[in-house]
Amino acid sequence: MKGKGKIFISVVIPTYERPNDLRVCLHSLKEEFQVDSPNYEIIVTDDSKSHISRRMVEREFPDVSWGKGKQIGPAGNRNAGVSRATGEWIVFIDDDCIADQRYISAYCNAILQNPETVLFEGKIYPDRPRRTWAECCPENSNGGMFWTSNLCVKKSTFLEIGGFDERFRVAYEDIDFAYRIKSKGFKSKFIKNASVCHPWRTLKNEGNNWKPKGFEISELILFIKKHPSAKEHNSRLVYVRHLKRMMTMDLLKCLFQYKGKGIQTLISQIMTTILIIRKL
Repeated sequence: MKGKGKIFISVVIPTYERPNDLRVCLHSLKEEFQVDSPNYEIIVTDDSKSHISRRMVEREFPDVSWGKGKQIGPAGNRNAGVSRATGEWIVFIDDDCIADQRYISAYCNAILQNPETVLFEGKIYPDRPRRTWAECCPENSNGGMFWTSNLCVKKSTFLEIGGFDERFRVAYEDIDFAYRIKSKGFKSKFIKNASVCHPWRTLKNEGNNWKPKGFEISELILFIKKHPSAKEHNSRLVYVRHLKRMMTMDLLKCLFQYKGKGIQTLISQIMTTILIIRKL
């Protein structure tokens, strides 16, 4: 896709059995909405077992490059997308996110204005107020989260630190990636205008929620074994504080603000936190 400037950006979108969400995401990345952007390409890396997303992309978005993922989880899927990228910068956006207008140009401007910075994170906001405790949105309003739902990294830096660790099959691959980036002293910056909308998604084991029950514990243990000095994730006291908050403020919020909707999910989160404390 043609645009302005000398920078070339590869937008990598990992997807898994969500053709309708992917269609909306790709529509938001069209040139008519991403005005004043540099040259960019869009790469869909697909872990789906079906062919629905591939056929949709080929039929409706002929300028988009579709390719098969590694089918070992989101870390491997994103790495597969980067392996096909030709841009000097990689923008990661999830298939269930909707890019705001001038999203790519906002990252381009940040790159030009901050030549020493190799990692940028953009704003992630929900599409509406929360309705139940049994739904989530990886909201990032002020930075410091480094969620891969909206992230921009220099490709050479990404390759230098080894990309995403494919041992993380469900989660924590972005936390691990951010930890390695920060440990090496690379500069990062939050770009508020590089924003995407992330609709609320269910936490119940239904619909498009593919994450297996109990994944938080196994992925956390893997992270701790890899980074034993990561105090934020390797401290029982941190999770004890989380548990106290869950059993007080979170419980009251669930009962009164959401009228008890999703309380089973909160109870499950409490039990998971107790198990994590015991593991630690």
